[in-house]
Amino acid sequence: MKRILYSGGGVTTGDQVADAILEYASELARQESSDTLQVPSINDAGTLVHTQLLLGPASQFIVEEVETSAEDPVDPELVEKIRERTSHLQAPRPVASNNTADYPDLDEPTEVPDPPLADA
Repeated sequence: MKRILYSGGGVTTGDQVADAILEYASELARQESSDTLQVPSINDAGTLVHTQLLLGPASQFIVEEVETSAEDPVDPELVEKIRERTSHLQAPRPVASNNTADYPDLDEPTEVPDPPLADA
């Protein structure tokens, strides 16, 4: 498990959740944006609770691994949701096609039609 130290407090959550949050917070900061997340966490009594986090450009985290006897809070759906939000914030990546028919042949002359004349 990992503990996210944040604003004088801490949240203990699963490794995958913590890693996804850190990556998302980093991308939010780059975009000068913010968001809130509700994440599964383990409180000081070892009980599973849900913690709401505000992530924004001024968020500063320290993430550390911790040993605990509590079961690791795993939420694959939340991790996927956070990763999707992260990818939507990132710059689009061009995808090249392997099919050359998808690209115009720049060696062939291209006929440009005359523009329509405006009514006088």
